[in-house]
Amino acid sequence: MKIRATKKLLNISGIKAMTDKTDPVMTLPGEWYAGPVSLMRPGKLAILFLHHPTYISIILPGKSLNKLLPQLPSRVSKYLKRNGFEKLEPYFQLDSLPEVFSTNSRSMLAHINQIKFDLEYHFAMAETIEDINYNRLEDIYFDYLFGGRNIENKYIRPMDVLNRFANEIKKNL
Repeated sequence: MKIRATKKLLNISGIKAMTDKTDPVMTLPGEWYAGPVSLMRPGKLAILFLHHPTYISIILPGKSLNKLLPQLPSRVSKYLKRNGFEKLEPYFQLDSLPEVFSTNSRSMLAHINQIKFDLEYHFAMAETIEDINYNRLEDIYFDYLFGGRNIENKYIRPMDVLNRFANEIKKNL
């Protein structure tokens, strides 16, 4: 599992940045981009994981990438099951060892920043940290339009990408 973290997240986690200049792949297992998000409470953070090429958004409360990486596979698995794509889970290779690199895609960083601003609004509206429903927030981005230079369209939704992968896998069986 390849994780590409922002410099800020690498510094917070105490991880030395390794560079990997390979281009992002357009097939599964893909790679995860990660960045910190404020929970709008002093000293409280979450980490937003954004998957390329599916644009799946996973939110884990905590500061350290080292502590949260073991939770990522189960959270992704629950996300896929919750949205009816459990058949794709083996293709994400969630059981592989995580490799952490610095980010290499400005467009993915732009997507992270856009989601981050929106999430911070939701976090500020919660009365307490315990009131935050991470499943609901992740599901909001399941139908979110991501813009940019995508292969087929100007805009793409995670739901559409997952459907495309599911159909491709069904054809190959």
